[in-house]
Amino acid sequence: MKSFSIFVTLLVLLLIIAGATANLQELCKQATSSSTIVTYDFCVRSLQPINGSNDVDAKGLVGITINLSLDNLVGIINMLSDLQSKTTNKTVLDALNACSDEVNRGTTELKVAQNLVSNGYAQDALTAVRVAEKSSDVCDSAFNQRGIQSPVHDAMHDPVLLCDLVDLIIQLLA
Repeated sequence: MKSFSIFVTLLVLLLIIAGATANLQELCKQATSSSTIVTYDFCVRSLQPINGSNDVDAKGLVGITINLSLDNLVGIINMLSDLQSKTTNKTVLDALNACSDEVNRGTTELKVAQNLVSNGYAQDALTAVRVAEKSSDVCDSAFNQRGIQSPVHDAMHDPVLLCDLVDLIIQLLA
């Protein structure tokens, strides 16, 4: 009887602890409820495959989402680097360089945001994330100003949405 009592006590404690943190679906629902850009489905579809994403709080989910966005942006930087090595056209090269600089700036800002969130500065982190979000527009402009269509426009879609999602999740913390 005593072991049953201990088991029930531990079970109740586990249920209380489990209820203390919202799950991924609940955090996605809260974060995207006011957004017209980032959907609940995008949030869950992007984050659910990542190990540990179902068991973290909003702060942990910010870190996971920033890391995913960084991975995407690093892929774009590699794509730009590859294109830079294959062109001799100065106009195209200038656009690729400007775009690459901006995407690198975006990755730097996301790393800053991650550090700020982990140290409890959610509002300051929002500023850094919003700078990173704009890297896509600046990159597109680098090409458009030269009369060239951006070769990474479509590839920038998910990283920008992920930055928007980071923004929304950080707002849950603020």
